[in-house]
Amino acid sequence: MIFNRPADTPQARYVIDLIKMAYKEIGYEIHIIDFNHQNALVAANQGVLDGQLGRIANVKDDYPNLLKVDYPLFDFNLVLLKNCRQCQYEDLKSLAIQSSYPAAQSYIDNHPFDGDVIKVRNVTAQLNLLTQKRVEGTILLEFLLSTKHPGFDQTAFHKQVLMPMQSFHFVHKRHKAIIPQLTKVLKKLDENGTVQFLKSKYSLSKF
Repeated sequence: MIFNRPADTPQARYVIDLIKMAYKEIGYEIHIIDFNHQNALVAANQGVLDGQLGRIANVKDDYPNLLKVDYPLFDFNLVLLKNCRQCQYEDLKSLAIQSSYPAAQSYIDNHPFDGDVIKVRNVTAQLNLLTQKRVEGTILLEFLLSTKHPGFDQTAFHKQVLMPMQSFHFVHKRHKAIIPQLTKVLKKLDENGTVQFLKSKYSLSKF
């Protein structure tokens, strides 16, 4: 089974360890390859990759060939950083989001936004646009902000938690038959303490 290497975060390391264990239990070996993150979802949907290590639940809306393994890998917050303290999401005139993470786009799709949406490649670009006041706000995954830019001065901005989210493992539909086995193994690894051990190993309790 071949998956693309995610951005290097404690969450990604935990997911890689956990998913490797789960696949080994059902007799599969997984390989993590370097792959353009911008195109990973499209490639997984087309079957070039065997799925996605971790994505939000509703990526299946846009990538129907990806099937969710119904076990939440970890929880995280989707947050909005704003240049103004009093204004609300719907009042903003411009937002920056990261194109390769569907969480922000999903939020916008479900909470219509009338302003300009600028799509960029990474968190650094989002924060640069915000700091330079070229956008009024940016929507990002809180754990990416914490791990990629731990020294970023958030006190200059107003942070609002938009919603809690969960990450799930996805496989291409050609692997549909292994989903019940994977789900069972992941739940077993949860019940026997392995999941909590790995979360502690990567200090995920603080996120």
